Amino acid sequence: MTSINVLGIVASPRTGNSEYLLERALTEAQNLPFDINANTIRLRGKKIQPCIACFKCLENKGTCILKDDFEEIKSAWLDADVVIYSAPVYHLSIPGQLKCFIDRLGQSLNGYYDVRSVRHLKVVANIAQGTHLFGGQEIAIANLILHEVLMNCVPIAGDGWESYIGAAGWTANQRDRQAFKQLDESDDHDASITIRAANRMVQRAIETAAIIKLGGLQLSDCLKDDPRYKPFLNRIAKE
Repeated sequence: MTSINVLGIVASPRTGNSEYLLERALTEAQNLPFDINANTIRLRGKKIQPCIACFKCLENKGTCILKDDFEEIKSAWLDADVVIYSAPVYHLSIPGQLKCFIDRLGQSLNGYYDVRSVRHLKVVANIAQGTHLFGGQEIAIANLILHEVLMNCVPIAGDGWESYIGAAGWTANQRDRQAFKQLDESDDHDASITIRAANRMVQRAIETAAIIKLGGLQLSDCLKDDPRYKPFLNRIAKE
């Protein structure tokens, strides 16, 4: 059975809605015919400072000089076959902690590897939710997709009209951190669409990761001479 390492990153500074959507999707994914190893990192309580553009990571084999929780999260990101970001909308975009993480991730990996444009080929799914309808969910997801393309990953959506570029939802103007749970339990129509979109998107992400992983194993002899594929091939060789 193909093993898939799934990393969920909850980017909210509080418990509640973003985590609920992610955990619902991960629970549903356990029914898939794969050996799924799921790990969730919650940015709440984590210290992730902004990049200070010192470029020391380029001299230190990718190690950042800022002493915080970044390296722990980076290590988990590198080990993952699938990454799922679940974030609330902040100012029509993503929360600052998540932005600080992806800023430093991209720069530090330029120093971590001997070549640029490493083919990470991680499958990435994005969930965004906010208080308001048309409140920036698609913009937040689009910003994450740009990060994923830059990292040579594979952004993925779900099915049909429910998930054009990711899973998005709103809490019907409720600020309560348990709003999505309450809406779900009351069979709210909009909440059910968001939950279904997230569930199917995570399913597609895991299926696609399995396809990429098995394809990489089949093509390893063709790819092994290109150093940009080395991290990907090393990761899937653990199968």
